Amino acid sequence: MSTTREPKVERLLNNYNTRKILKKVLLYLLVAVVIVVTIFPFYWLITTSLKYGKDVQTYPPIIFPSKYTFNNYIEIFTKSGIARNLLNSVVIALATTFFSVIFGSMAAYALAKTYIANRIRQSLLIIILIIRIFPPVVTSMPYFLIMTKLHLFDTQIALIITYVAFSIPFVIWLMLGFFQELPFEIEKAAIMDGCSIWKRFYKITLPLAVPGIAVTAVFAFILSWSEFLYASALTSMNARTLPIVVSNFMTNRVTAWGPMTAIGTLMVIPVLLFSIFTLKYLVRGLTFGAVKG
Repeated sequence: MSTTREPKVERLLNNYNTRKILKKVLLYLLVAVVIVVTIFPFYWLITTSLKYGKDVQTYPPIIFPSKYTFNNYIEIFTKSGIARNLLNSVVIALATTFFSVIFGSMAAYALAKTYIANRIRQSLLIIILIIRIFPPVVTSMPYFLIMTKLHLFDTQIALIITYVAFSIPFVIWLMLGFFQELPFEIEKAAIMDGCSIWKRFYKITLPLAVPGIAVTAVFAFILSWSEFLYASALTSMNARTLPIVVSNFMTNRVTAWGPMTAIGTLMVIPVLLFSIFTLKYLVRGLTFGAVKG
C-alpha cells in the first residue's frame, strides 16, 4: 500500500509545485506589462525631447534613438521665455498647496469631530461634495468676471485664489478620513490637560496626521500644477503657467513636438521631486484613513 501511495503523493506535489511556479511566472509577466505600459509614455516623452527634428517625424517612429540633442531645451529657454512661466507655475502650485492644505485640514478637523450637530455636519459635507463635482468650465466665467472686477486678471493671486477655492473641497474630503481614524483617547487626554481646540489641532492632531497631509499635499500640488482651463481663462501674458505654454506649440499648421515634449519633461520633474520629498509618508498615508474614509 505504501509503495502505491508514494507515486501519487509525488505526482500531487509535482503538480502543486508546477502550478505554483506558473502562477509566479504569470504574476511577474503581469507586473512587467503594467510597468512597461506605465513607464513607456514617460520614456517616449523624454526621448522625443532629446531627438533631432527630422527624427521626430519619421515613420515608423524611432523607439531607441541613436543620436541625442539638447537643442529643444536650449530653444525653449532662449526663445520662448519659459523661465518666467516656470516660476509662475512653481509659485502658484506651492502657494495653492499650502493654503488649501491648511484651510482644508482645519475644516476637515471640525467636521470630523462631534462639535457640530450631525444633521448640520452631513448637510455641509453634501454641499462641499456638490461644489467639488461641478465641472470647472461651469465656474470659469464667474471667476473671470470676479477677477476682472477686482483688477486681478493676469496675476498669480487670481490663480492662487481660484485654485485654493477649487481644491479645498477635495482636501476636506480626503483629510476627513484621516482625522476620523485618529484615536479619540489621545485628544481626550489633551482635553483633560486643559488644551483648547486650537492647541489640540496643531500640537496633537496635525503631527499624527502627517501621512495624510503628505498625500493630500501631493494631490493638491498635481491638481494646481497641471490645471489648464482656469489658467487659460484668467491669464494673458504675465501669469501664464506651463500648461498654457505647451498649448502654444500646437497650431493649425504645425506641431512643434521637440520643444513641446521638452516642456512636458520639465513639468514632470517638480512633481517627482515633490513626491520624493514626501515619499516616506506616502505609503503610510495611502494605506491609512484616505482609503477607509
